[in-house]
Amino acid sequence: MGWSFWSIYDGHVGPQTASVLESLLLGNLAQALSALYRDGKLPETESIHSTFKRVFLALDDEMVVKPAQLIFELPEGAPIKTLAAVALQAARAGSCALVSFYEANVRRLHVAVVGDSRAVLGRRRETADGKTVYDVHVLSVDQTGRNPAEAARLAAAHPDEALVTGSRVLGWGISRSFGNGVMKWSRELQTTMQERVLGDKPRTTLLTPPYFTAEPEMTTTAIEPGDFMVMGSDGLWDCLSNEEVVGLVGVWLARRDRDRDAGGAPSIIGEEEVMKRADSEEVIERVDLPVELKDNKTHYATWNVKKRFVNVDTNAAAHLARNALGGADTDLHHALLTLPAPRARYFRDDLSAIVVFFE
Repeated sequence: MGWSFWSIYDGHVGPQTASVLESLLLGNLAQALSALYRDGKLPETESIHSTFKRVFLALDDEMVVKPAQLIFELPEGAPIKTLAAVALQAARAGSCALVSFYEANVRRLHVAVVGDSRAVLGRRRETADGKTVYDVHVLSVDQTGRNPAEAARLAAAHPDEALVTGSRVLGWGISRSFGNGVMKWSRELQTTMQERVLGDKPRTTLLTPPYFTAEPEMTTTAIEPGDFMVMGSDGLWDCLSNEEVVGLVGVWLARRDRDRDAGGAPSIIGEEEVMKRADSEEVIERVDLPVELKDNKTHYATWNVKKRFVNVDTNAAAHLARNALGGADTDLHHALLTLPAPRARYFRDDLSAIVVFFE
């Protein structure tokens, strides 16, 4: 059938939820999607979207709802504190999820998001004067308090509560997630957990849970030859805008093509060579990226440095990560990678990136 899946799971409050997603989500999706193709017909986009939503919600239910129910159904004398400490780990932690599903035979790309990881598409275009530029197509929208649709959804479900402050929802930087039982369990259940299984005291601001959901928002895009997709956790987008990410892949592609035309093979270079190149003609100014630039509000402002990029990595995702974390400023780049936790969190988030090229 020519299927491909790519995924990013950005965990928080522990790795347990992301670990479950990594182990189970794509397998569950593949099994459920297979049922849509059994008659040999191409399923409608709506059927694929509804299958994604059903699988996402079912897995979240297995992590958050069912363990909490089963613990209190155990017989008298059962070690429920110990069992809860194990069974509720994935429910007490949380994770965002970004999943892409590509049907190569019909060149159809589906992207599902829960949380604030993001996917964008770059599409090559020639200008009237013969220059190569890339158009940016956003494939997912961050689910945070800044998203008007998310703010409206929460307001409709909880009309008498002030849930959103700036970009945050009751203190959280996201409005949807897997896990995060504290944002989904009823107050009554959380009170029982506090009394019986070492649960936390219900927060006074949580009046009418659930607030979060693991239901994904989805897009479907027709893919053209030469398109590329970038998937990244919020740590990437904190540092680079959509346009900068696409433009940086564009300059990476241009160098790859030049090297191929010259008969050269990609080679891995050390940090010493990177530093030399960063101080020479290899530096790329932001305005020179082959894309129409827009937003420039990223972590670079808090680092008090100008955005200047380098193109020295043989892997496109590593190229993005390097330029997200300092770029041509190798001193800053090394410092950001050297800072230990928890101080590092004040200056950068953990960062994941995937770059997919479509032939």
